[in-house]
Amino acid sequence: MKSINNTHPRPGAARARSLRLAALLVAAGLCSAEALAQARPAAQAELEALVAAAKAEGSFVWYSAPPEGLAKRVSDAFTAKYGIRAQFVRLQTVPQRIRYSAEAEANNFAADLLVLAGGTNAQYAEAGIKRGWMEAVSTANLPVVRGGEFPAKYLTGPTAIVQISPWQITYNTDKVKGADIPKDWADLANPKWKGQLIMSGVGAGDIYAEFWAMLLRKYGEGYVTALRDSNPRRATGGGVPAAQALSAGEGAIQIPNITSVTMPLMAKGAPIAALTPDYTTGVEQHVALTARAKSKSPNAARLFANYLMSAEGNAVLNAGQGIGNMYEQARMPKDYQTPNPDAVNQAPALTKLVGF
Repeated sequence: MKSINNTHPRPGAARARSLRLAALLVAAGLCSAEALAQARPAAQAELEALVAAAKAEGSFVWYSAPPEGLAKRVSDAFTAKYGIRAQFVRLQTVPQRIRYSAEAEANNFAADLLVLAGGTNAQYAEAGIKRGWMEAVSTANLPVVRGGEFPAKYLTGPTAIVQISPWQITYNTDKVKGADIPKDWADLANPKWKGQLIMSGVGAGDIYAEFWAMLLRKYGEGYVTALRDSNPRRATGGGVPAAQALSAGEGAIQIPNITSVTMPLMAKGAPIAALTPDYTTGVEQHVALTARAKSKSPNAARLFANYLMSAEGNAVLNAGQGIGNMYEQARMPKDYQTPNPDAVNQAPALTKLVGF
């Protein structure tokens, strides 16, 4: 099976392209308030036409990296608004890419839209565009883009970022109390946590490579090896089983995790709490579109992408996550680090350093 050949430009390259695009638009006078005011009526007419075309298709399928409960919530809200059935398949990013690529190679495009987690998704989509499998979100004629509603800084070109979940430290409140509660990543290297850490290693996925690359950059090899040598419990299935193990008392502290995983457990009474260090990176969810010529429901998929990127739909997607949506990022950590797409290239060295 062939797969998309990912390329990994320098850190922040996707954001840099987005900023250059915005600068060009400003230079052309297309980002002025007057131009946007003129574009909005046309965008509204395009939205109405897109809704009609999407309703004629009736349903679509999307692959979801976000947890099942979140995917169901936003799917249900979209269906309630438009009367179009949103069917999702929950797959973590790497399995999702493998499945999508295999289906594309067989010319059987089961998914009309993807929501992928991690820092290399713009590159993945860009490679898919070159193969004729996908189309760029920026040129898909989405009304939310044409009308200037969606914040340009989150439009990478091939994809659009619709959620940012900063990495957190999660701890068991029965085991960690008072002054022992860590305040930052550096506190985890304390010998008192030997045998008490639950950690997801580099091999758990690209997003974890980005996390460990961030820690290495900030604290150096000595810190990472101290965590490796602390006899941690290895969490190989991602954040959900790791948080469940923490809730069951199988460790005192678990790293890293995000609110969409931990908050549902807290709501059910699990003895866990979480904190977000000022210096951290996170999981960024990207929307990517199957090319209209390949998609079974291209209009419904574009309408769903438009919904996820709209102020209304993005608020639904991010509701109850303890994070701001793409229109309100006031609760972002003070020193948030954009995921480094080159971390995937560092994975072998990082795996050796982390131990798994």
